[in-house]
Amino acid sequence: GCMPANNIAKWNGSTWSALASGMNSGVYALAFDRNGNLYAGGGFTNAGGVSANHIAEWNGNAWSPLGSGMSANGYTDVLALTFDTNGNLYAAGSFTTADGMPANNIAKWDGTNWSALGSGLNGTVYTLAFDANGNLYAGGGFTNAGAVSADYIAKWNGATWSSLNSGMNGYVDALAFDTNGNLYVGGGFSSAGTNSFVGLVKGLLSTSSYNVSLLDLGTGTNVITALGTPNFAYALDLATNLTPPVNWMPQTTNTSPTTNLIFTNINAGLQGFYRTRFVSQ
Repeated sequence: GCMPANNIAKWNGSTWSALASGMNSGVYALAFDRNGNLYAGGGFTNAGGVSANHIAEWNGNAWSPLGSGMSANGYTDVLALTFDTNGNLYAAGSFTTADGMPANNIAKWDGTNWSALGSGLNGTVYTLAFDANGNLYAGGGFTNAGAVSADYIAKWNGATWSSLNSGMNGYVDALAFDTNGNLYVGGGFSSAGTNSFVGLVKGLLSTSSYNVSLLDLGTGTNVITALGTPNFAYALDLATNLTPPVNWMPQTTNTSPTTNLIFTNINAGLQGFYRTRFVSQ
């Protein structure tokens, strides 16, 4: 038979049960703390008859709010919840305040108070995940994280935001780490990371250089990775434009090209088109 369960329910292996009177609108994220309390985030403003703006705690018997919750001018949702190893709860979604304080689409609850993560993200956050070192990763529809450009994915180290190379070319909906610390990212994108960066236009695809990957290390320093034949030597060239006749300029690197095809470019000020070039022995 059917029983009332407004937007949230519990399955014990054989039967369904309601969590009090539930929520007055959708629930989009759930997470348990280490004491067994359940946290729910969503589009609701009422949990179990109690005013709770988009986030609430279930202690097994009753719902309670977390401060005054989240708000925004218009569309407000909590879409992702996760805990760090110290028991702090991170909530993300589409909001501009947490407990009345500015918090752009992500905030931290320490059990008593909400706080912002820097200046937050400039677009909706759909997913959160922690790595083994306690760094928090956020994915969503944003293009800025704190003061840095970060396309659809960003990392919070507890103090500052940073980008993951050039990120994605579309929204990020799901994040998961494997046991080796590799991050898997799902969403609505068709490319990740390589080929276009601030300071580097693109990798030139030619017979002497293909599948070129570019990693911006900041301060104008870049790592260029390319495929090649093992045990053959290659050099790194740069051209500021591709108008014939192309002037390829050999670049000074700090990596032996015979060991592998990973170069760190020393000439930090230049930008343009890179190629790797086979060097006959």
